Amino acid sequence: MFFNMKKIRRQKMKNTTKIFGYEGGTFSDKDIVQARKNNIPLTMDCALPGGCLNKCFYCGYFGVNHGPKLTQDEIVRVFEEFAALGGKSIKILGEGEPLLRKDILPLLAKIRNLGVIPVLFTCGDVLGSDELAQKIHHLSCDGIVRKLHDIGATVMLKYERQQQDSIVQRKGYSTLRNKALTRLLSAGFNRYHPTRLGFGIVLLKQNYGKIAYIFNFALHNNIYPLVCPLMPIGKVADPEIRVKYSPCPREITNLIQRLVTLREHEGIYFPDPVAFPGGLPCDIARAGMYMDDIGNIKLCEADDTVGNIRDSSLAELWQRCSKIKDRKYGKERWVGRCFPKISAGILECPC
Repeated sequence: MFFNMKKIRRQKMKNTTKIFGYEGGTFSDKDIVQARKNNIPLTMDCALPGGCLNKCFYCGYFGVNHGPKLTQDEIVRVFEEFAALGGKSIKILGEGEPLLRKDILPLLAKIRNLGVIPVLFTCGDVLGSDELAQKIHHLSCDGIVRKLHDIGATVMLKYERQQQDSIVQRKGYSTLRNKALTRLLSAGFNRYHPTRLGFGIVLLKQNYGKIAYIFNFALHNNIYPLVCPLMPIGKVADPEIRVKYSPCPREITNLIQRLVTLREHEGIYFPDPVAFPGGLPCDIARAGMYMDDIGNIKLCEADDTVGNIRDSSLAELWQRCSKIKDRKYGKERWVGRCFPKISAGILECPC
């Protein structure tokens, strides 16, 4: 079954005052200036312990770390410390599929109650299967979607191509993902400005020719298209595997030019960094940090580790993180480029 993108594209948006970005994931120039002036983090990416139903051949999260996983109490403590620092958003990336955690909805509600925006990255398979939804959360799929909406979460849905069973290596996945997208659209996640719905699009050789189509569809439906070239982590930390799965830097540069043209056709103009093709700068690089599933705090998911939340406060770890970013990248830190991808040769150096 193919998701009928053309049919959805004919839907009219009720509010035409569009803002390019997604709530909790992209920030204004004013936010960046304040973060730089006051040395506060804007956002934190988190890989919470969990499971996964899929076996994506490029996966950089699931089963990567060995050691004692973060407990719920430790996770909540980190969220509280992050809010106390003045952070604006927490993005739940994994490990695996966050909605397989029975406590994920209360954790997202906790984030929101702390005055921080929760952003959920999801494969969508739980939101597409009432059987899974009932088994894990004792709710229907629509019930979970309503909960996410009422909590005030932003949802970033895995969408790498129309039929991506071969990418996740699981038959029937795309059908579930499509049902999830239908539910999220019906609930109005894309009726906000900035939107509360995005596509998480990992850029691969396998979907390179489809990215522009998905990007354009997203633009017309107020869905933020987060196109992410492979990170040098997990299975693709090996350069030989990276070359096997990733388009070459020149191909990515050509794609960036094409996506910028599509974006500017919609009247969206800004200097384009190389972190996310066609998108906004990386705010983890500028004013954020990453926490893995065993509590390590890193500059970003593919960069230096500065310590562990079991040994130091998050405030101390953020100070270390910020100082290392300044020393390592200087003023270039605030451009929002992805330095690990440039260093690994995944992206061309813009210099």
